[in-house]
Amino acid sequence: MSGHQRYSDDDFDRALRELADGTAAEPRFREGSAAERAKAAKQQAKRNRKQARRQRGQRPGRGRGWTRVLTGLIVLVVLGGSGAVLWLKTRHSPAPSAPAAVRSVVPTVSSGLPPANPFATTPARAWADGAAGIVLPAAKPAGQFTAAQTAAAYQTTEKLLIAGYLDRPSLLGGTPAAFADLLASQQRAQFLSGLDKTGLSKAGAPLSTRSWITQFAPGSATLIGNAIKVRGTMSAASAHVSGGTALVVTVNYLFVYAIERPGNPADWMRIVSHVHGQIQFAPWNEVNGQLTPWDLAAAGQAGSFCGSTDGYIHPDYPSVAALPGAHPSPSGPAINPYSFTATLPRGINCGNTTGT
Repeated sequence: MSGHQRYSDDDFDRALRELADGTAAEPRFREGSAAERAKAAKQQAKRNRKQARRQRGQRPGRGRGWTRVLTGLIVLVVLGGSGAVLWLKTRHSPAPSAPAAVRSVVPTVSSGLPPANPFATTPARAWADGAAGIVLPAAKPAGQFTAAQTAAAYQTTEKLLIAGYLDRPSLLGGTPAAFADLLASQQRAQFLSGLDKTGLSKAGAPLSTRSWITQFAPGSATLIGNAIKVRGTMSAASAHVSGGTALVVTVNYLFVYAIERPGNPADWMRIVSHVHGQIQFAPWNEVNGQLTPWDLAAAGQAGSFCGSTDGYIHPDYPSVAALPGAHPSPSGPAINPYSFTATLPRGINCGNTTGT
């Protein structure tokens, strides 16, 4: 293949590791001549070395933001001379200015046993129950994507929302297999390998990938009745992402859970989980070349303790003074947890709410 720059397997593997680990500077690629690609590769290697020196000794951030807030990095690597395209996609922590969703609150509850309708005094009282609250829009073409592809993306997004926020065994701390099975293979491996991590990143984000979904700490909660109140929207559009084109489904949903402390039904409360962000669909190097989801949605909970280090939700029951260890205290103006647009003020990652 004369006229094309060739690279050794070691060089290529090292470059991929740097991209996947987040130690490489974010590149932007275009298809150019062999000479241009060789020059760009040399310049990129120099930037990578500088970036590696700056980050030496640091642990890359791996959170979903404060509870689950994320931004996505998608890199298209053009293999020299082959014309093949390799999608790499990693997660990284957001900048401090990204929208926040972690909220702690003195729970709004009634004294004594929970009422027959624990949502009666909330805006969620007339919302649909469970999956009935996830209403799919009419599918239309979006850029290069057909109406059939958009419909399939909506259906997969619905499955992700059900698996991540409505699956009862998973909600109560069980293995989130249904959610994992829906993800692109690269993200699935990342999700499963990070479930049992503990601790926080420098940004205060849980290292555990359990924070990507809603899971109550095992033994911390029992769902009251059969209803989980759900309301929200989703929409689809075509978007250019670092040189590629993805079908992006934007979601904005509220899930409201009525829970009680196991063995103490008089100690009950509500948790409001706000799920917002994007599910991006592209081939992602899947063998079948089909559009598969990469979940970049974020979720934050009103009614939970801030700063848990295991990725689980720890309910802030009225009778529980605090979790063991040091945890951030809520600050800033109170936010309505039933608002679809409210976010925490800049610089605050553990805020107050008006009550659940």
